[in-house]
Amino acid sequence: MALPSLPLLALPVVLWCALGVGLLLTFRRSTSERILRLAACFVALWALLATTSLLWVLRHGGLGGVGALAREPALLFAPSSASLWLWGGVGAFALLAVAFLLNQAVGRGFLRLYETEELPWPSRLPRPRGATSLLSLDSERVEAFSFTLLELSVRSLPRRREVIVLSTRLLGALDEEEMEAVVAHELGHVRDLDSRYLTYLRTLARLLQWDPVLATVAESLTRREEFAADLSAVELTQRPLVLARALEKLLLLGSVRGSGRLVSGLFGPGDRRGRREIDERIERLRSRVAGSAEAARRA
Repeated sequence: MALPSLPLLALPVVLWCALGVGLLLTFRRSTSERILRLAACFVALWALLATTSLLWVLRHGGLGGVGALAREPALLFAPSSASLWLWGGVGAFALLAVAFLLNQAVGRGFLRLYETEELPWPSRLPRPRGATSLLSLDSERVEAFSFTLLELSVRSLPRRREVIVLSTRLLGALDEEEMEAVVAHELGHVRDLDSRYLTYLRTLARLLQWDPVLATVAESLTRREEFAADLSAVELTQRPLVLARALEKLLLLGSVRGSGRLVSGLFGPGDRRGRREIDERIERLRSRVAGSAEAARRA
C-alpha cells in the first residue's frame, strides 16, 4: 500500500485554516452553540498539529529540528512523516481526554469538598429542560458560576447535569430580583453550552499555558459569552437595570480577583481586565434601557 501523499497529510492544516476563517467570519453574528462547536473542532485540529510537530522536532534532533522545520515546513508533510501523524493523533486525543477528565474531576471534587445546599428555584424563572441543580456555596467570596457534569450509570446512558452555584456571601449581598438576574445570567451560559464547551476549552488552555493560540481562543470566547449571557438574562427577566445593579453592587464589595477556577464565572476573568469588562457590561445594560426609552419616545 502506498504511503499517503503530501496533499493528504496536509489536509488537517487546510481544515484548521478553514475553521479559523469560519470562526473569524461568524464570531459576532452566529449563535453561541455553533461558535463553541466550531472552536472545539479548531482546538482539536490545533492539538493534532502541535503534537505532530513536536514529535517531528524530537525525531530530528530537538532544537536543530525546530530550525529545519521553520526553514522547510513541507518536511512535516513528507510521506516519511505519516507515522508521526498517526502518533500525533493519539497524543492529541490523550491531551483532550486529560483536559476533559480534569474538568470533570474539578467539578465533582468541588461538590464533595465544599458545603453546598440545594436552593429553591426562582419562581419567575423557567426551569431548563435538562437536569439542573441550583446550589449555594458556603463561602466568603462573592461569586456565581456554572459547570456541567457527565453522570454515568450502569442502568442507563450517560446524562448531563448542569450545576449553578451561588456563594452565601453573594446571596447575602443581593435582593431577590438581583439574585434572579444572576441566576438568569448563569442560565444563559447553560443555554449556550458554555458550561460544556467553554469551561473545557479554558481547562485545556490552562494545561497548555505556553500556547498563545489556545489562550487567545479561550479569552475571546469568554468575553463574548459573558456579554451573551447578560443578553440572555435580560430576555428572561426583562429587567436589564436589575442585572446592572447586581454587577455594580458586587464590584463595590471589591471581591473581583482571579481564583484559578475551571468554571465559567459571573465576573469573567476576575482581574483588572475583568473589572473593565464588568464596567463595559454595566454600560451596555444601561444603554439598552436608554435605547428602549428613546425608541418608545419616538414612537
